[in-house]
Amino acid sequence: MSPEAAQNALLEVRGVTVSFDGFKAIQNLSLSVPAGSLRVLIGPNGAGKSTLLDTVIGKVRPASGEVRFRGQVISRLPEHRIAALGICRKFQAPGVLEGLSVRDNLLLAARRGKGVLSALTRRASAGEQARADELLALTGLRERAHILAGQLAHGEKQWLEIGMVVAPEPDLILLDEPTAGMTAQETAQTARLIHTLAGRHTVLVIDHDMAFVELLDAPVTVLHQGQVFREGSLAALRADPEVMEIYLGRPKEGAHAQA
Repeated sequence: MSPEAAQNALLEVRGVTVSFDGFKAIQNLSLSVPAGSLRVLIGPNGAGKSTLLDTVIGKVRPASGEVRFRGQVISRLPEHRIAALGICRKFQAPGVLEGLSVRDNLLLAARRGKGVLSALTRRASAGEQARADELLALTGLRERAHILAGQLAHGEKQWLEIGMVVAPEPDLILLDEPTAGMTAQETAQTARLIHTLAGRHTVLVIDHDMAFVELLDAPVTVLHQGQVFREGSLAALRADPEVMEIYLGRPKEGAHAQA
């Protein structure tokens, strides 16, 4: 990582190794993500993608190396402290509260950090109501605001959870396979949503769907065997025979996946 890249980075991963019972899921991995950028992380199963996100949010601890956020070392902080610094992650499976309305899910997310009991019982402020309106417009769920989240289609649940992740205005958003199980139309809408987030937020996306990665049109980092294998545009990576061999030549299962 060059000194210039480190200076402009919001997130820096420096020589991180993560081991599970002797198996090195990540090996001396270094990565720099500039503030306000959109970055895509791809690689075959077992490449270390989700483990890397787990390390960033403090769910797992590196055996060596460090993670820096805004220049601060965060790799030994507890998860709640890391989240409070401005990092939010969306996991692959939607985590919405299905017994609450779409709007109430967003209101609850907007009150994050104020205590669960307070968030559930306190009347929403005018600012929180306005924030919920913004998020409904952002996610395209304005017409679904008052139905129960459990009644949403799969893609709509994913958009709702992205809205919930965005609600507390994090600086860094981590999205783990946000298009899993989506149709081609839902995938395209998700790409448009993510483009609206980049700039105001820094966004790091993991996904296997090359059609979706192409729609994102962002720098791509390829992981292989726990290390950064290549970085560049998707077009350049598709032209790299070694990348094609380890990953891009293996189509993802699904109707709209492309290699």
